[in-house]
Amino acid sequence: DRVTLQLKWLHQFQFAGYYAALEKGFYREAGLDVQIREGGPNVDAIEDVVTGRADFGVGTSGALIARAQGKEVVVLAAVFQHSPAILLVPRRAAVSSIFALQDRALMDTPGSEDIAAMLKLAGVDYAKMPRVKHNGDPLDLVSGKADAMVAYSTNEPFVLEQLGVPYLAFSPRGSGIDFYSDNLVTSEKQIKTHPQRVAAFRAASLRGWQYALSHKEEIVDLILRRYSQAKNREALLFEANQTEVLVQPGLIELGYQNPARWQAIADTYQSLGMLPEAKVPA
Repeated sequence: DRVTLQLKWLHQFQFAGYYAALEKGFYREAGLDVQIREGGPNVDAIEDVVTGRADFGVGTSGALIARAQGKEVVVLAAVFQHSPAILLVPRRAAVSSIFALQDRALMDTPGSEDIAAMLKLAGVDYAKMPRVKHNGDPLDLVSGKADAMVAYSTNEPFVLEQLGVPYLAFSPRGSGIDFYSDNLVTSEKQIKTHPQRVAAFRAASLRGWQYALSHKEEIVDLILRRYSQAKNREALLFEANQTEVLVQPGLIELGYQNPARWQAIADTYQSLGMLPEAKVPA
């Protein structure tokens, strides 16, 4: 079966498990011909899945908000047990607290619900913050195009440190907001129409993640050879090691989802007015 996986961001180690599943033949063994489609700053993988433009996607915990809006998205696996999402602010912006970010220019991306929750909790009107186009390049932050940037702890801090640029990083986890991230999602229609295919894709993808985290250098070389050279080997290895910390394969079964954890995420959304109903669907 030919299926499409829509990534949420540009090619990098963030999606290593899917590259490994394709490269090592895990998808083929499961009877699947998988096309991996690159994402980017303007890609909403959840929207692509619910509208049928993709069969599977890598999305955020914003799937709960999508469900509340009547979109039939289903999370198959929580790959990152903790979100790497952070808000980067250069020291030149003279910002010492999250609250001071009100009215500051923000480089934002779709699916930044945990960042939005952190800002709302700090009293910042996230919706009214001026927006600057996000090109995925932290140099835009350095040059002064924006005052703050939605980023991943696995990526952009490495670039800024290599450049010697001083910065602050505000993490939702520091505010008690601890979401799942980079969830493997599909639609209810896919599950009802092709249940065996969905199960096979999930199993092969998690097998790929197990392989990728056990063979980080091999998969970094694969990314450089076949997917992207936007990041060098050192940056990708940094990302790989940071990703393993967030996935926690030695502590938690890959893809594991705790219903109580999802309910806590829903409660956070509801308390901040981002979700009308805090009951998590089964």
